[in-house]
Order: sequence, then structure tokens, then C-alpha cells
Amino acid sequence: MKKIAILLSCCFALSACKVELAPNINLSDVNSETAKTMQSKLFIEVSACNDYKDSKKESSSLIQAKQEITTVFADAKYIECYQKKMNSRAVFEIPITVGGKTSIGDIQIRNADFGGGMIIEMSKNLKKKINKASKSALGKLVPSINLTINNDLNKDQEIIAHALYLDDKAIPMKKLTVISGEHQLKLSDVTVSSVFENGSALIYEDLDNRAPLD
Repeated sequence: MKKIAILLSCCFALSACKVELAPNINLSDVNSETAKTMQSKLFIEVSACNDYKDSKKESSSLIQAKQEITTVFADAKYIECYQKKMNSRAVFEIPITVGGKTSIGDIQIRNADFGGGMIIEMSKNLKKKINKASKSALGKLVPSINLTINNDLNKDQEIIAHALYLDDKAIPMKKLTVISGEHQLKLSDVTVSSVFENGSALIYEDLDNRAPLD
């Protein structure tokens, strides 16, 4: 049993680590010119939640994850750790910025300057911290971004989606109608990579405010 625990700890340090950003946002906040700070869930994969010798204690991988996450996100708050089937995930809350006309937050989701719609941005400072964490005990990060969006605009939203999953349906690039209420919006791997490598990515454009093509 001890050898297995040591092996799992080594795998945690050397293998890829899945990290999921999962905020809940209102479209009215995204479109607002006034930026606001909101809390977003952050899930990180760990080898186990509890110590193999004493289940009342936290596992070494959870302790490492808590240390690294609070280094990257100074205001991160640890919520819980749970196991589902064979996977264990630590849950944190981190602040993100929603809305605004200019880039001001480490992670910001706002209305695009070109053609309306939604963009997600990441600051250079946060990118440096994440790159440093990837070289630590966490190992290479495999990020994903899953948004729960609430269309609270009192009207259907006509959009041009860019490489995403809307309510579990794959959308490469297509005109869509987002009706009132909540929807699950998962960004594609290409879009997520653009955020982490280039600092920003376009999620969708508003059809009515879309910039004319040359």
C-alpha cells in the first residue's frame, strides 16, 4: 500500500494535471461597461483527497495543490475535495472580472471591442505564474473552460459562435440563437490554448453588432 501511495504521488508530480475554470455569469454583466469582480469555481485534479495512512488527514497531492493554487491566485479560497468514481478533484473559488471596456483583471470575460459578443482574456502576469506552476509539483497543466451563462437580457441573443460546445452540441462556427435562461458553454481546446498562449480568445460575436467583413 505504501508503494502504491508513493507511486501516485510521483505520478502527480510528473504527469499532466487537469484544471477546469467554471464560472457562472450573466450576459448583462458581460455586456456592462462597468467591470465587476465575481467568484468562479476552479477544479484541479489530485491523486487523492485523503492520506492513505490516515483518512482524516489531507493527501500530499491535495496539500501541494493548495499551495500552488494560492501561489498563482493570491485570493483563492479552498472549498472542498471530493472523489467521483476514480477521479479526485479539489475545488477552489477564485476572483475573476466580468464586464468592462478595458482589460483590468487577471482573468476577464467581457464584451468584445470588435463586433460585440464575448471574449476571455488572461493577464501576462497570470500567464507567468501559471507557467511557473506547470514546472512545479503540479506538472503540466491541461486546462479547460466551462461557462454557465445566463441570458438575462429579456430577449433571445443572436450570435456567431466560434469553436465551442453549447449545451453539449459541438459548434465549429455557426449562427445560433441563445434563448433566455441558463446554458452550458464549453470552450474548444483551440480556444482554451489561445487564452493560455496568446492571452485572449473570441468566444462569440453578437450577430446584430458584428463588424462588417472586408
